[in-house]
Amino acid sequence: MRNFSSDVVFVDLGSVTDASQVPASLASTLGLVPTNEQVADSLAAFLVDRRALIVIDCCEHVLEAIAPLVERVIRDAARVHILATSRELLRVEGEHVYRMRPLETPPEGENLSASEAMGFAAVQLFVERAAARGAHLSLSDVDAPVVADICRRLDGIALAIEFAASRVEAHGIHGTASLLENRFKLLWRGRRTALPRHQTLTGLLDWSYNLLNELERSLLRRLSLFVGVFSLDAVAAVANDVDADEAVEALGSLVDKSLVASVDVGRKRSRVPAP
Repeated sequence: MRNFSSDVVFVDLGSVTDASQVPASLASTLGLVPTNEQVADSLAAFLVDRRALIVIDCCEHVLEAIAPLVERVIRDAARVHILATSRELLRVEGEHVYRMRPLETPPEGENLSASEAMGFAAVQLFVERAAARGAHLSLSDVDAPVVADICRRLDGIALAIEFAASRVEAHGIHGTASLLENRFKLLWRGRRTALPRHQTLTGLLDWSYNLLNELERSLLRRLSLFVGVFSLDAVAAVANDVDADEAVEALGSLVDKSLVASVDVGRKRSRVPAP
């Protein structure tokens, strides 16, 4: 922050439902009132002498609208830096991608003590959020393997871990673990003030699913047959009525959109993360 002399602007696009409103939303948040239709020109001129950091949150549903604006600003306002969060790449000139990986979870098959389990970020988050929601939780050596298993089964996904931790006060650690066996985890609620897609796992999945094209949706439904790692040959088997090149392209798109995680690329394997 010091590098930008406190000239840091946060732009939240999560609540923008009409892509045509993106230029005006960006301009108004930056303090610009454009005088004509050429918002991109106005933005670049407005920012050209500033050394600023612009954080644009939640771009994936308005990529076609935000990408050209970002590219124009990067090109013409050299001292402005943009940090954009999105489930999918903007694919603009000058873009550098940093993928947010799931939180580190304890490895399977190790009977960790409480202090050892607390060395993993996923367990730390679970304990912190459980306590914040009113649970009187002091992680014991007996409970540590159960919490580690919960975090593993949720693939280190921070939002899912937060939802699970919110159940501890009512159900306890072991009760919460047993609830993961059924579909009710999809209905667990998070913050009341969060955007709808962040209030339940169902909302999060619906948000992501609705951004896919029909081929991507169809392939994602078929991939739900797999638990854990699968190969490209397995993808071809479940998508045998789809052109092979189109199936591979759709799979790559699902990886780009963070709905499928790619692992062990040299052996042509992918993985569907658990919700």
